[in-house]
Amino acid sequence: MVVAALALAVSILLAGDPSATGSDQPHLGEPAAATAAAPATHSAEDPLEGLNRRIYRLNQTLDKYLLRPVAMTYRRLLAAPIRRGVHNALRNWDEPGVVVNDLLQRRFTDAGRATYRFGINTTVGLVGFFDVATDHGVIHHENGFALTLARYGMANGPYLYLPFAGPSTTRELLGAVVDIGTNPLTNIRHIRSKMLEQAQSVVSVIDTRSTLDEDLQDIAVTATDPYASIRSIYLQRLQSQVRGDVISLEDSPDIPGSPELPVGRKPPAGAQTPPSEPAPPPPPAATTAPQTTAALSDAPTPAERFEITASRRTEAGE
Repeated sequence: MVVAALALAVSILLAGDPSATGSDQPHLGEPAAATAAAPATHSAEDPLEGLNRRIYRLNQTLDKYLLRPVAMTYRRLLAAPIRRGVHNALRNWDEPGVVVNDLLQRRFTDAGRATYRFGINTTVGLVGFFDVATDHGVIHHENGFALTLARYGMANGPYLYLPFAGPSTTRELLGAVVDIGTNPLTNIRHIRSKMLEQAQSVVSVIDTRSTLDEDLQDIAVTATDPYASIRSIYLQRLQSQVRGDVISLEDSPDIPGSPELPVGRKPPAGAQTPPSEPAPPPPPAATTAPQTTAALSDAPTPAERFEITASRRTEAGE
C-alpha cells in the first residue's frame, strides 16, 4: 500500500535538506551549530535517541544528494496539473485500505464514503487521475492499520528513526506492514504487480517530497534542533489522527529558537514579525486646500472640453 511508501516519504522528506543546494540555504540539520551535536536525552518516548539521531543524519545526507534533487527535477519537468493528477492517482490506491480499517473501527459512514471515492475515481476519474469524488463533496480521509490498533488502545511504543524510512514507532511500523496487504496492486496476480508496487512506491516518495518541500524549509529556518522538532510534530500528528483531528505545521508544537532567515528567504506563514516603528502623525492640512478645490472646480467638464475642441477644429477649417 502507498502507506508504506508514505512512511518512507515522510521519513526522508522530514529528514532531508529542504533547502536549495546552494550554500546560502540552510540544511534541515544546520540552522544552529549545536544541532548535529545535540545531546541525546533518552526521553520516555524516545529511548533510542542516540541511535535515532545518527540515522537521522544519515538520511539527511541521502536527501541532500539524492532525493531532493530528484524531487525538484520532477517538479520542474511536470506541470502542476500533471503532478496533481499523479498525486490523486496514488491516493486513490489507498482507498481500499481505508475502507478495510474504517470497517474494523466500525466507522461505517466513512467506509461508505471511501468506497464511493474509489469507485467513481477509478472509473470516471480515469484510475484516480481526476478526483471526481472531491468535486462531489466526498473528501478523502486517512486511515490505516496502525490507526486501527491505536483506536483499540495500543500505545505508540518507542519512537524510531529508521534507515531510509525515517520517523516511525513500533505501532506504525507494524501497521505499515499490514497495510501492504490491502493495496490492490499487491493482490493483482495476473499482471506484474510487483513492478507496479515498486513504481508506485518510488513515485509516491518523490511526489510527497516535492509537495512538502516548502514545509520542510519552514522547519529548517525556525528550528534550533530539527530532530526534536520533527519528533514532536510526528508524535502530535499521531495523537491527532487517533482523535480524528486535522493537523498542519501551523498547529504543530512551538519550535524553540528562530535563527535569522537566509537572504531571499521569506518567513513561514503565520510567523510573527517584529513590531515596526510607530508611524509619524499625519502633517496638518495645508491651508491652500480650498484654493486647490477651487482650481479643480474651475476645470472644464468633459462636455465643455468637447465643445472647445470642436470649435478649434471649426476655426482651423477641419
